[in-house]
Amino acid sequence: MLGLVGGTALSACAPAIPSAQLGDDPFEGGIGGTGIVGLMTARGSVLINGLRVEVTSSTRVFAANRRASDSLLVPGRTLTLFARTRLGRFEAQRIDIDDPLTGLLLRQGSGFAVNSTPVQGIAGLAEQAGNRVTVGGLWQADGTVQASLLQAAPEGDDIVSGVLEGSADDGWRIGQTPLAPRRGQSLIGGQFVVARGTFTHGRLQVASLRFGRFRQGGDTLRQLSVEGYLEQVATAPGFRLAGLGHSFDQRLQLGAFADSRAVYFGPYTGRFVARRAVLLPEAQSRRATLLQPAEGKSSADFLSGDTARTVPTR
Repeated sequence: MLGLVGGTALSACAPAIPSAQLGDDPFEGGIGGTGIVGLMTARGSVLINGLRVEVTSSTRVFAANRRASDSLLVPGRTLTLFARTRLGRFEAQRIDIDDPLTGLLLRQGSGFAVNSTPVQGIAGLAEQAGNRVTVGGLWQADGTVQASLLQAAPEGDDIVSGVLEGSADDGWRIGQTPLAPRRGQSLIGGQFVVARGTFTHGRLQVASLRFGRFRQGGDTLRQLSVEGYLEQVATAPGFRLAGLGHSFDQRLQLGAFADSRAVYFGPYTGRFVARRAVLLPEAQSRRATLLQPAEGKSSADFLSGDTARTVPTR
């Protein structure tokens, strides 16, 4: 088992790559189905990860695995898209809204939490305390959620969407939310799941689990774009994307990105062969500006600009 790799200063280990060397295509010419996981930054079809993805009459939209209206596609939502390219444009085949948390927002210590998982990084938490909410955002390595959306939620299931951790002996959890699976249910840690049920007595009493992210086109998935934070793991290459369950190619050297929020691009071969990482600011308004493709373009200029870095390999 490999030891954990410590993060190092990005500026020292991964200097900016000139646009001409990195190329204009963030996927470097990849073909086939494209999987996109990240936060919706703006309308104009769907703008996500610096890409413009068009929603057509045949696009299917789901929220926590239930058919939904495209009116739910608003900035700040956590989305998983399967898209295909047509005439140089991305067209969404299926969009899953996989917001990390839905449940009662309560004070916890000096902060706030939903289903015992701390939520931070967004205004309005104090005002919504005691109400049911849906939280859009990204998982962090410590099992908290860096929020990008706080929205009132109707009565219904409590939901947690993230990587399943633990064991039958030690207990199961997603983030900092303990789970109580149904009796006799067989679970495997390390996978992305959407857990629905009722959060009571400090645990989510699970009524249903859905495993995996890409429910359409998985067999033709050839390239990925994923926004997130890295967390350390004991297996090569020493990191994975927090809360997402995407395994990186073992040859990648990711230590330089350990403390950064970034969007990664590259081929998918059963593992994510990330070739480029684009560093992102925490301020939501600044991210939205950087991730805004020009009118008529499918990707933002900065994806091949000064903030883009190649991901080294061993």
